[in-house]
Amino acid sequence: MWYAIILGIGGLIGFSAGLFGIGGALIATPLLKILVEMPPMLALATPLPTAFPSAVSGTVAYYKAKLIDFSVVRFVIAGALPANLLGTWLTTFASGQGMMLFTGCFMMLVGVTFFVRSWLLQEQTEAKKVSPTIFVVIGIIAGFLAGFLAIGGGLVMVPLFVRLCGMRFKQATATSLFCVALLSIPATLGHWYLGHIDWKAALVLALASTPASFLGAKAAIRLRNQTLERIYGTFMIAFAVYFLWRQYAELM
Repeated sequence: MWYAIILGIGGLIGFSAGLFGIGGALIATPLLKILVEMPPMLALATPLPTAFPSAVSGTVAYYKAKLIDFSVVRFVIAGALPANLLGTWLTTFASGQGMMLFTGCFMMLVGVTFFVRSWLLQEQTEAKKVSPTIFVVIGIIAGFLAGFLAIGGGLVMVPLFVRLCGMRFKQATATSLFCVALLSIPATLGHWYLGHIDWKAALVLALASTPASFLGAKAAIRLRNQTLERIYGTFMIAFAVYFLWRQYAELM
């Protein structure tokens, strides 16, 4: 039963990673906390090792379609790597319960974001000339959140790539997922050093998330489904409310 639940969680985070260009760990954390009753810090960071294989799997599909902008990646990673290490280190000063509440609030924000993605991801009619500094700043924001909340960072990168940098949606998704794969390495090593990863559960998550991510990326290349994004946003908001209520109840 334990394996079946984690396999299901892995499939969900993998498919969402490929479809939306996100790491998927944000969903996995509360699911592991509620369904598997994993301790807070383990629930937070255990999905991180799965981000690399699942992101690479989705990236393969995008690479074959020639959608990854490697000239952007170098600037994003330059800002993201030091911020990622800082975010990971700061988790040592946070309580497990506090991290769960922060995760729930961030989930709520993400759910709302999916409702306004049609605006956030509205593609520019003309190409924009963007300073590399913008990509570095995007990397700093995404990298910090990737380390502190143990997420991929794609939730930040995709809308900013589109709105601020004028990238096409599919190119932004593909480039984001490639960055997620790279960022998952230092974040995983940092949280492993801190003892925040259950490797047995991480392996089971990876077995399901890796093929699911490839399928999600293939679907994203063919589809642009606004209704799907709003359904996903509704789920995120409802689940965030439930998760925050559970955390509040535990404090009482």
